[in-house]
Amino acid sequence: MYTELKYAHMFFVTISILLFGYRFFLKIFNRKIGKALKIVPHINDSLLLASGISLAYWAGFNPLQQYWLGTKIIALFLYIGFGMLALKSNGAKSVFGFVLATATFIFIVYTATTKTSLFIGF
Repeated sequence: MYTELKYAHMFFVTISILLFGYRFFLKIFNRKIGKALKIVPHINDSLLLASGISLAYWAGFNPLQQYWLGTKIIALFLYIGFGMLALKSNGAKSVFGFVLATATFIFIVYTATTKTSLFIGF
């Protein structure tokens, strides 16, 4: 069960970042974002969150004991904020939000794969 959850979580992560990038570039090039493209990311992100919580539960991880998981959760909130900045603002502010959201996403993936926090190994 754990392995299936892990792969589902990784799948939802991949879909999430692809949809974020796609919506951002549609916005930048002034293309219409259809209704489905406004709904599907929320469904995917809900499944992503549910699979992440389930993984932590099954593995017995506690974000107060495994610092990497706590760091990942804090970074997730930053990613959401930067993503909102990227998709809801205009011009340089939007691009800045996109760059910060992408960098935060990379940090989250690094933290999850190495199980270390803040690039310093604890």
